[in-house]
Amino acid sequence: MALVRFLQISDLHLGRPFAWLPADRREARRRDQQSALEQTIKHAVERNVHALLIPGDLFDTVPVDTASLAFAVRAFSVPGCPPVFITPGNHDPASSDNAAWNTRLQQARGMSWPAHVHVFDTPEWTCVPLATQAKVRIWGRAFLSSSGTMDRPLAPGSLEGSYTHELDTIDVAVFHGSREGRCPPSQKVTAPFSEAEVAASPFVYHAVGHYHARSDIEQTAASGGPVIGVRQAYAGSPVSLDYTETGDHGALEVAVRFGEGPCTITTEFLRLDRRRVLGAQADVTGCASAAEVDRRLEHAMAAAGVTADDFVKLSLVGRLATGVRWDAPSADVLARAFHARTDRAQVRPDHDLEVLRAGEGRSTEERFAHELLAAMDAATDPEERLAIRRALYYGLDAFRVGEVVPQWEEVSE
Repeated sequence: MALVRFLQISDLHLGRPFAWLPADRREARRRDQQSALEQTIKHAVERNVHALLIPGDLFDTVPVDTASLAFAVRAFSVPGCPPVFITPGNHDPASSDNAAWNTRLQQARGMSWPAHVHVFDTPEWTCVPLATQAKVRIWGRAFLSSSGTMDRPLAPGSLEGSYTHELDTIDVAVFHGSREGRCPPSQKVTAPFSEAEVAASPFVYHAVGHYHARSDIEQTAASGGPVIGVRQAYAGSPVSLDYTETGDHGALEVAVRFGEGPCTITTEFLRLDRRRVLGAQADVTGCASAAEVDRRLEHAMAAAGVTADDFVKLSLVGRLATGVRWDAPSADVLARAFHARTDRAQVRPDHDLEVLRAGEGRSTEERFAHELLAAMDAATDPEERLAIRRALYYGLDAFRVGEVVPQWEEVSE
């Protein structure tokens, strides 16, 4: 049997501003993105793969900034880089004003893609024979605008007039789209396709971009189809782009064995991102000072395995003692991670509301608490109820500590 091997990455989003990070961390994260692409090409050369497949969103937006474009052109120009097949996605569409794919605009910037880089720049399926392995064709289609599309790339109507069968040749699809039923909350459905359409497709393998988490569709021998193994896969984003993108991130090596009988397709994950997105939870109940809150955060981070390379979401829970003022982690805590984000929505002040509710209203504090607890119980709008709860906490702080310090704005239901 013959063997063809690919490296697959997508959704690198070169040029992303990372505005949610401090200024010094933004540039470091952009260097991480560049390193991921350089590592991918290095692996491709060392592993002698037949091609690189990039199904969309290599760049973050249109217009593509000159520095990001220049970096990508240089990266793909290294000696030994195999053929590269790129299908522009909804973030970096093949529009007339996109210098990443418009030859005239590239030339105006004094750049051009190396000859071994092929960009699919039409919304119709087109193919290119793979020069490094006989009897293999790479098919692709492009987005032309960032607004996306509800056209179904694998529907029979999308293939008619474009796809042609060639005897004893295997076809690989590279495109950007949404597997139905699996769209993450943070992303929109665009170019949808179903598992049934994958199973009926003339392509033996589908390299797909758009979703930033790794996933695949497998077929078993029992299905009786033309493929055994991985029929479609998202490699996911090579590096985490925000705090929702947990888990390892990197590239996929895809091995397709073909010739006699069904194709056999396997994938191997290659981690590229040295940083992880982790979570650490600390219970602040009983802490007598802000320093003790910080110590509990440090213990939680150690327990979660957080290193100085990682992103970490610090979740605080429990009851903060009356009079303890804690606004944010100390510099020592923050230094234990590349970046930390704090969530204190589940922290409550150490006021016993049930005792106040049961009181006879003899004190001004009890009467205040009764009024606000009754209003909170009567409120039907969640936002109104939450606003009353926060007002109750601040009022009780004023009674017991003699001052009001903003610290309950993050409290949630």
